[in-house]
Amino acid sequence: MNELCTEDAPALLLAMVPESADYISELYEMPAADAVRTDHPWVDMFDLLTAALADPIIIPQLRSESPDSGLLQRCFDYTEQLITSPSSPLREAVYFQVIEALLGEDVPFQKAFPYMRKATWERTVRMLNTYEVSVPGVTDC
Repeated sequence: MNELCTEDAPALLLAMVPESADYISELYEMPAADAVRTDHPWVDMFDLLTAALADPIIIPQLRSESPDSGLLQRCFDYTEQLITSPSSPLREAVYFQVIEALLGEDVPFQKAFPYMRKATWERTVRMLNTYEVSVPGVTDC
């Protein structure tokens, strides 16, 4: 596991996925750089991951005919940081707000697999198996 702690996760999102800045600003009604400072203990990772990553960036990119592969890779590199964190709240937030969001209506979640790192991929496969969603070449491995 990496050493990422809950307090550092919002700033890491902004650093790794600067495209999230407008969504962070909108969510917290202040500049993104101010919102992700560690002296704002009220930052809710569940809200942040939904409003600034999954809904406005990952899901639309997966639905796109020509997704930005670099952007998706950075998004899933970020989720890997969270899912391998020693922080249970971070792991739970990424599971419920990003990984489960892949099963939303009209989300071609299979397009996400090439961008996932090991821990995110494994957790996603476990989720698919739990929901009895079969993906040839993925859930049957």
